[in-house]
Amino acid sequence: MMMFAVAIGLWGGLLALGIANGLVTERQRTTIEQHVSHIQIHNPEYLKDDNIRNHIGNYKELMDTISSIPRVKGYSGRTMVTGMLATANLTTGVRIIGIAPPLENQTSSIGSNIIEGSYFEDPGRNPVLVGRTLADKIKVQERSRVVLTFQDPDNEIISAAFRVSGIFQTSNTTFDETNVYILQSDLVSYLDSVTMVSEIAIILDDIDESEPVAAFLKEQFPELEVRTWAEVSPELSYLNEMFGVMITIILGIILLAMAFGLVNTMLMSVYERIQELGMLMAVGMNKKKIFSMILLETSFITFGGAAGGVLLGYITIRAIQNTGLNLAVVGGDSLEYMGFPSVIYPALDPSFYYTLTIMVVITVFLAAILPALRALRLKPAEAVRHE
Repeated sequence: MMMFAVAIGLWGGLLALGIANGLVTERQRTTIEQHVSHIQIHNPEYLKDDNIRNHIGNYKELMDTISSIPRVKGYSGRTMVTGMLATANLTTGVRIIGIAPPLENQTSSIGSNIIEGSYFEDPGRNPVLVGRTLADKIKVQERSRVVLTFQDPDNEIISAAFRVSGIFQTSNTTFDETNVYILQSDLVSYLDSVTMVSEIAIILDDIDESEPVAAFLKEQFPELEVRTWAEVSPELSYLNEMFGVMITIILGIILLAMAFGLVNTMLMSVYERIQELGMLMAVGMNKKKIFSMILLETSFITFGGAAGGVLLGYITIRAIQNTGLNLAVVGGDSLEYMGFPSVIYPALDPSFYYTLTIMVVITVFLAAILPALRALRLKPAEAVRHE
């Protein structure tokens, strides 16, 4: 029974940790791919006042430097302004992001998030992409006409008609409701004849290269604000730290419960076998062998259950990992409102299983000490007479 309890406990713990890790990993991946990128570069003044005047003046030199870095997978310059989107039904504030689709495809997955229409493949004039949440709010669909209003560098009000060429849906409904994409060339034509880049986003081959590459760019362009994904979106870094704490807490609870169960089981075993242990000690079995016997019995109970629990947990996680777990069935769109994807893919690093094995071994040894000491305190003469 104890072996079964150990197996179920470890299986449940591994599954919970796998789901939590998948949730954190998917949040990080989708946020970086869809919004943040690994590195963002701005004019420092833009972060204080997102006026188009605060653009990156030497963006061409900067892009040439970025393209020469071997670890860079892709980069994209974006022109961004804050404005209003109006339809016959509603007017709402939005951030207008002007992009060059070929470059944007290297740094974000917005092109693959189109659920209706096309990704700037409409030959018509002034195409715009709107989010699913925003489209539902203002009651527009593909080919609908909208009016974007924003300010140029001279603070002159500009209004222009655009036609919805596509509707996108990311894992963050708040982002979908407050951002629209248009062609950078269209936005620049209304702002100025010269391209003005508000932001440069960079995607690297490895997320771990973010800090070194950012440090290099800061050294080369000290007048610009170069930030890694952890600085742009500190909640992602906080989530990773919290997951580490959560692993410690959950494993601690599981192993503590397992230890109490083992101690209780082995103490009962020692109590029921007092006479047997007394006879063994009377015929010459030394304390070292008694201790080893208790330890081996504890190990057999634990390792049998632990092996089954870990194997069952691994198989379950791998099975769900291939298909994904759709949490929208129980939570609806609530996760997406918080920026989490509805479909997650549970996963645990292989090294975690080795760490768990070591922790189980330590727990077994510690749990065997008290029952073994109880057995070693027995006096052979009294133990043999015990009934």
